[in-house]
Amino acid sequence: MKKLRIKELVDSIVKYGHLPSKYFDWIFSNFSRQELKLFSNLLSKGIKYNNVIVSFSGKLSDINKKKINMMFRNKKILFRQDDNNIVGGVRFEYDDFILDYSISGTIEKILKDIKENL
Repeated sequence: MKKLRIKELVDSIVKYGHLPSKYFDWIFSNFSRQELKLFSNLLSKGIKYNNVIVSFSGKLSDINKKKINMMFRNKKILFRQDDNNIVGGVRFEYDDFILDYSISGTIEKILKDIKENL
């Protein structure tokens, strides 16, 4: 299968958010190893590009969820409560970026700076 067709397949999977298992069975039985590797890489990048993971502690209000949705239009947003790792604040993961506005992230940055300057 040509690279362009594999890219189109990945785009449709990312757009609709799923692919029935019978199609995955067909893909795994008919793609060459090189095609599977390309498919896997493109799918991973497509999912990463089109999704935003928002980790927070406590409760996130509906108003804040709406604001976050406005910030990341045309992206699927996964809200994940993570009281143990965030402590307070919020962390955004999208594309190849991590925006960490959490208390634990700030503490980690401060400790890293102290270690580097000693």
